[in-house]
Amino acid sequence: MAGEGVGGAGRLELAAPVIFILGPTASGKSRLAMEVARKTGAEICSVDAFQIYRGLDIGTAKPSAMARKEIRHHLLDLVEPEQPFTAADYLKSAGAVLEDLQKRKKSAVWVGGTGLYHKVLTEGLAKAPGTDMKVAEELEARSTAELVEEIRRVDPEWSGQADLQNRRRLIRALAVWRQTARKMSSWQREETVAGPLAGATTFALVPDLDALVAVIRSRVAGMIQDGWVEEVRKLREREGWRACPGGRAIGYREIELVVAGRLGREEAGDKIVAASRAYAKRQLTWLKRVPNLTVIEAKPGQSLPATGVEKLAKALAG
Repeated sequence: MAGEGVGGAGRLELAAPVIFILGPTASGKSRLAMEVARKTGAEICSVDAFQIYRGLDIGTAKPSAMARKEIRHHLLDLVEPEQPFTAADYLKSAGAVLEDLQKRKKSAVWVGGTGLYHKVLTEGLAKAPGTDMKVAEELEARSTAELVEEIRRVDPEWSGQADLQNRRRLIRALAVWRQTARKMSSWQREETVAGPLAGATTFALVPDLDALVAVIRSRVAGMIQDGWVEEVRKLREREGWRACPGGRAIGYREIELVVAGRLGREEAGDKIVAASRAYAKRQLTWLKRVPNLTVIEAKPGQSLPATGVEKLAKALAG
């Protein structure tokens, strides 16, 4: 049942335990979550910024229909690709899922690699006002390098901790500054609503990056083989696809060039692997800053260690 816990406003007194399983792209965290869920009867909640979009299935490595039939999943397919979806929207949706889990006294594995979503669930969300559309449009017209230069100048504290390749977060922080004349770091430090899962036990797969790249390459090739091009061909028929938020997911622009006949599949695959490697590197940097993190040893692409599965199952048993 939702309510105030000992941690303050916004916290939940959990009727059943929850854990996080974090990790970079292709690290095997979803497989691990499935194994833990099978052992414990837990459900799975996505902590992924692009699996919330309907129709983006292959390229986001969304759980298969078979996996979702076996284990109940949450926070997938929430909106259309053309719809904006903020961290506040995610927190609201996650809150509804938590209330449902509490009523049914179901434990859950929260699994993913989106640092911002993990942060709002654990540390909370600043009460800064929503982004004005006109301000956002002005910032969108600028290059990422220009945005980085400005945020470093006006808010070095925030920029020192943020992923500066994430345009959405850059635009959000600069919009708050322009609209309120107050730094995002100030809002976060002084006016943040507590996260509902603060203190939840957090595990992570932290693989060697070079070993991970080989798995990423194989995964991308498999996605293309399994119909990623056809998936994007259908998405391109949608009105507004070209500028939609969902289209920013890694690989979708490259596959769109394949559909348009402007890029070969092999070259597209190489570009997607490079972008995925860069993203995985940023995710690994983020994981180093996650407090009280327990690392589960596992080599990407290989069988999950039984000891790791048992350890997580025990933690979820409470």
